[in-house]
Amino acid sequence: MKALLRKAKLSLHGRLMLGMAVMLLPLIILGLVSSVSIRSVVKALTVVVQTEIRELEPVSDLEKLLLKAAMPPNDYIIHGSADERTNFALLGKEIDGTYQNFLSSPDLAEERELISASWEEWEKARFEGRRILATPNPMSNRALEQRMEIFDAHIDRATEILDQAHELIHEDISKHLAHAQVVERRITVLVAIVFLLGIATALAAGWLLSRSITVPLKALEDGIFRFSQGDHSFRVVLDRKDELGQLAKTMNVMAERLEYDSLTGVFNRHEFHRKLKIEAERSFRYGHTFSLLMVDIDHFKNVNDTYGHQAGDEALRAVAVIAGRALRSADILARYGGEEFAIILPETPSEGALRVAERLRDQVEDSPIMIPSGKVLNLTVSIGVAIFPADAKSEDDIIAAADQAMYAAKQAGRNRVVRYAASAAEGQGQA
Repeated sequence: MKALLRKAKLSLHGRLMLGMAVMLLPLIILGLVSSVSIRSVVKALTVVVQTEIRELEPVSDLEKLLLKAAMPPNDYIIHGSADERTNFALLGKEIDGTYQNFLSSPDLAEERELISASWEEWEKARFEGRRILATPNPMSNRALEQRMEIFDAHIDRATEILDQAHELIHEDISKHLAHAQVVERRITVLVAIVFLLGIATALAAGWLLSRSITVPLKALEDGIFRFSQGDHSFRVVLDRKDELGQLAKTMNVMAERLEYDSLTGVFNRHEFHRKLKIEAERSFRYGHTFSLLMVDIDHFKNVNDTYGHQAGDEALRAVAVIAGRALRSADILARYGGEEFAIILPETPSEGALRVAERLRDQVEDSPIMIPSGKVLNLTVSIGVAIFPADAKSEDDIIAAADQAMYAAKQAGRNRVVRYAASAAEGQGQA
């Protein structure tokens, strides 16, 4: 016994061996409970990941199919090729099959009514599309433009309803996250009880052994909480190769997918509003100035109408790349909606913001864009600039100010930068 105590004083291994000998039973219980806790947390969060992959991606794919189905009638009006009828019919069958799969899926019970409504809008769009494709000599028939507007309106409505279903799925994922938090908290309490039993018999050994479990669990708990609060920029830092490390990587991948716009790769609108709020709070706290740029692609609808939505998507991606190159690493670029981008310039007063805006406008104008058809587009942008807090006292006001300046740029002839002027905005409101 004395030899064992002497060895315990000289080496960590000896101390662990002595501690394990004293608290063998509590350690066994602790190991079993810890194993269950890890599996439970992994299982709970895996449900979230699987739900997102199983439900969000098919909805996005169906939206892409609907947008793709809008191309044959457009191309038929432009080129008059009879092959577009076949393309439209094939896309229609694929869309119908996707809708049928959705309606038969038990995972989408709450979204079934919205899916049905979207399908009805697609049926109306298909009826108009067939009428367009059945019209002879489409290139000389101006009446088809009105039918095309009706067709596009039904397609837009179908995709808008799918967006609503998309939001319902997001809510369902949030419920899974909340459930995962409840499970994690219950397991943490259970682990703590068993851990205290180990502490009573061997404090040092119990603390060392439990630390390898409680630290990563706390990191995951923080990640779940921040993620559930909408902070998709948060990342769990857990440099491990075990199940918890893989789970942290999965959570980070999922958060990244919800933080960025899937088409352009820049921040999405939700993340823009979160970062704008943070920047406004910093401005109030420290008296710093920041600028907001609202950037709108000129005549973007003509790109979609003339070259198709794939060309429009390529144009959006290209402008996002050009803007990213024109900005500093600290600047924040986000897709605000449609063909509009928003840029936050921290610590940037009016003069610097105008220089950045002009540089971006020049670079877009001087950068031809190759679209899938092989043609080259020459785009321009209109940019509105507003300064915080000089032009606004809240996040909503700074967005409204930059928007007004951007619309003024549009009205002044497009392809220009306009600084927000409160007197001019008031004059427009009185008019």
